[in-house]
Amino acid sequence: MAEDCSVLIIDDSIDDREFYRRMLRRVSGTNYTVIEAESGEQGLALNLQKRPHCILLDYSLPGRDGLGVLSEILEQDASANVVMLTGQGNETVAVEVMKSGARDYLTKDSLSPETLHRCIQSALMHGALEAKLEQKRQSLEIFTRAMAHDLKEPLRTIKSFSRILHGSADLPTEDRELLDYILSAADHMEDLIVKVSGFTRLEVSSELELKPVSLSAVLDQVEHNLHQQIESRQAIIVRGKLPEVMGDATLLTQLLQNLISNAIRYCEDAVPEVRISAVEDNGTCRLTVGDNGPGIDPEHRELIFQPFKRLVGRGIEGTGLGLAICRRIAQLHGGSIWCEARAGRGATFLFEVPLSRTAGERPDVSEPPQTVKAVDPASESSGRLAEVLLVEDSPADIQLLKIKLMRREKVSFNLHVATNGREAMRLLEQRAGIADEPQIDLMLLDINMPIMDGFEVLHALSADARLNRIPVCVLSTSSDESDMQRARDLGALAYMVKPPTLQQLEEALEDVDTLELLPRGDALVLFAEQN
Repeated sequence: MAEDCSVLIIDDSIDDREFYRRMLRRVSGTNYTVIEAESGEQGLALNLQKRPHCILLDYSLPGRDGLGVLSEILEQDASANVVMLTGQGNETVAVEVMKSGARDYLTKDSLSPETLHRCIQSALMHGALEAKLEQKRQSLEIFTRAMAHDLKEPLRTIKSFSRILHGSADLPTEDRELLDYILSAADHMEDLIVKVSGFTRLEVSSELELKPVSLSAVLDQVEHNLHQQIESRQAIIVRGKLPEVMGDATLLTQLLQNLISNAIRYCEDAVPEVRISAVEDNGTCRLTVGDNGPGIDPEHRELIFQPFKRLVGRGIEGTGLGLAICRRIAQLHGGSIWCEARAGRGATFLFEVPLSRTAGERPDVSEPPQTVKAVDPASESSGRLAEVLLVEDSPADIQLLKIKLMRREKVSFNLHVATNGREAMRLLEQRAGIADEPQIDLMLLDINMPIMDGFEVLHALSADARLNRIPVCVLSTSSDESDMQRARDLGALAYMVKPPTLQQLEEALEDVDTLELLPRGDALVLFAEQN
C-alpha cells in the first residue's frame, strides 16, 4: 500500500514546478500529493491552509529571497519540514540555509527522483524525531515542575511539624535526638530535590538569551545569598576587578554560588579563603575561583563534574550535583569549566564566558544593603488592624502559618483564607463592591494551587484597576530562581519560602508604605492605614 505524503512547492518558475511534479510522480512506494505556489505570499497562505508534510522552497524568489519566506514559514509552524532548492549551490549558501532552519538543501542541477525522494523522507524523519524530542522535553519539564513543588510539599510539612515538636520544652532528650535525625534527613532530601530539579531543568534547556551582565553585581548577589555560611565559617572572599560579560545573570549567580559554597564547605581545617579574579582575552572572560581547601587529585578533576559523583563521605553534606550543574551552565553559555591544581594548597576552577561588547564602558552597580524599616509606636493610633488574605490550598500550611507566625511569633492581624485563586478573586471583588468593608491590605499567595494558580492570580490582579494596588507576597516551597523572577515580573512584592517567618514578613514589608509592624507589649501588631 502506497504511503501518502503532501508536498508544497514554492517556486516562481512553472517549468521547475512541473519538473518536480514529474519527478515525484515517478517515485514508487509513496503517493505524493503536490500543491503549487508561484510566490512566497501564496506559499505562506497555502501552508497555513493545507499544512503539507514537506515544503520545497526556491532560494531565489521574485521580490524576496527564500530565506525570508523560510523565516515566515517557521514562524507559522516551527516544526515545518522545509527543503531549500537553488539553481547553483555553494557551501556558504548551504550553511546559511541550514542555520536558518531548513531540513536540507539541494541544487536543481543534481536532482533525480531518487535524490528528491530521499531528501524529502529524510526531512520528514528529522521532523518526527524533533517532535518526539520536544514531547520528551515537555514531559521532563512537567516532572521537573512536580519535583520543585509537589514533592517538596509533604517533605516541608514533615520538617515544619518536626521543628514544632522539637521545640517542646517537655520533650525527652532521646526523642529530641531522634527528631534531629529526621530533620537532618529531611534537609538533605530537600536539597537533593532542589538540585535534581535544577539539573533536569538545565538539561532540557537549549539556548539562552545572553544579555550584558556585571560579574561584580553577580558576586554581590552570591555573597548576599551565602551570607550565613560565610559568617559562620568566617570565610574570606577576595575579589579582583570583574568585567561585564554576555550571559544569564541567574545562571551565572548559581554557578559562582556553587563554586564558592563548595570551597567554604570542604575547607575544614583552616579559615576558608576564596579568591575570584578574571582575565580578558580576545573577547572571552576567563574567570578563576581559587580556594585554600584540601585540593583535588588529578585523576578526579574530570570525575567531579559528573552527576552524583562525590569524593567525600556522607559526613559532609552535599548532593553530588553542584559541579554537574556548573558544567551545564558553562555549556549553555558556549563556554567550558575545568579544575586545575593550585600551587601549594587548594583547588582552582576556571570558567570561560564571552565578554560583553560594552565591557568596561558601564560602571558596576551593586545592590544597596537591605535595611529594616524603623517603626514608630506613636503612629499606632492612626491605623487599624490589617486585613490579610492567605490563599492556600493545604490545610497543613494554613495551620503552620497560624502556629508559627501568629501564635509563636505573636504577630496579630485579621486573617482571611481562600483555598484557591478563583475563590480569592471572588472574595476580593466582593469586598471591593462594599463601601464600608475594610479592603484586603496584604495577600499571602501560594503558587501551586488547583483551578487557578498563584501566577494566574498575579496576572488577574494586574489587569484589575481596583485590585492591582494590593501588596502580594508569594508563598512557595520552591526556591527556584526562575519562579522568583516570574513572580517579580508579575508584580509580586516579595517571595517567601514556606513556612513564612517573622524575618521574611519584615523584609517584605520594608517597601510597603501602607502597612507597619508595631510592638504592643510582648507581641507585634500589623497595622494598616485607615481607608
